[in-house]
Amino acid sequence: MPGIRTFIALPTQSNAQQTIAGIQTELKATQAAVKWEPEDKFHITLVFLGNVEQSKIELLSTALAKSVRQFPSCTITYESLGAFPNMHNPRVIWIGIKTNQTVLDLQAETEQVCAEFGFPKDAHVFHPHITLGRVKETRNLLRLTEAIKTITFEPIETFCSEILLMKSELHPSGSLYTILKSFPLHT
Repeated sequence: MPGIRTFIALPTQSNAQQTIAGIQTELKATQAAVKWEPEDKFHITLVFLGNVEQSKIELLSTALAKSVRQFPSCTITYESLGAFPNMHNPRVIWIGIKTNQTVLDLQAETEQVCAEFGFPKDAHVFHPHITLGRVKETRNLLRLTEAIKTITFEPIETFCSEILLMKSELHPSGSLYTILKSFPLHT
């Protein structure tokens, strides 16, 4: 039994999704070879788990619900555009948040709970962001990186009151996300 492809995320409210999609539209105008994410998939991944057995999902869910309830709901402010690994070799285009200690602590706690169930911790430093798109080839790449450097926007505030355990099904047309569980934060 292969399990369920799973990740844990902070959702993005629809009003913020629409505003971020507007910024994404400006980037699309560069006609760079990027596979753009649809706005209904905008989220901040806290922990990617990969394939997880159903029985482990239930146990992990119980532990996460107990653990994250101590964290307060918070406002998240999206304020920057960038690329991983860097602007000279962009592979992932993202919108990042203003430093938010609650989000950083929540990610660390979530990762620790997952580690207790045998999931390895990520070797990379956590950089909270929404993936806007993935670069597929170099066509119009310079135009894209120039746009990332020059696009300005008012900070986008959104409220986060839960984390989500998500299922990701891979299809030829792209991945399909389904919420498996919602864990409320303290209000």
